[in-house]
Amino acid sequence: MAWVKAAKVSDLAVGEMMQVAFDDEDVALYHTEDGFFATSDVCTHAAQSLSAGKLEGHIVACPRHGGKFDVRTGQPTAFPCVIPLATYAVEVRGDEVWIDYEA
Repeated sequence: MAWVKAAKVSDLAVGEMMQVAFDDEDVALYHTEDGFFATSDVCTHAAQSLSAGKLEGHIVACPRHGGKFDVRTGQPTAFPCVIPLATYAVEVRGDEVWIDYEA
């Protein structure tokens, strides 16, 4: 894996998320009360962008069918989603957010 700068801390307030593009993959970056987390941005049920959905606490809801995932673990928490998301390690370095990502 390789650490890649994804955003500045100031880019995301607590409760917000954004899409970060790395090569051919989109990653969702979330800012929760417990810090920053990153998962694949593609819902495993409907191939929809999760960063276009809704983040409540640690749970992101897919905007297409309402399936939900825990952004800390990638585990599905609500039907119709049953396949976990890929997750990525995140570090805050000063005022920058870095994701451990490999193309």
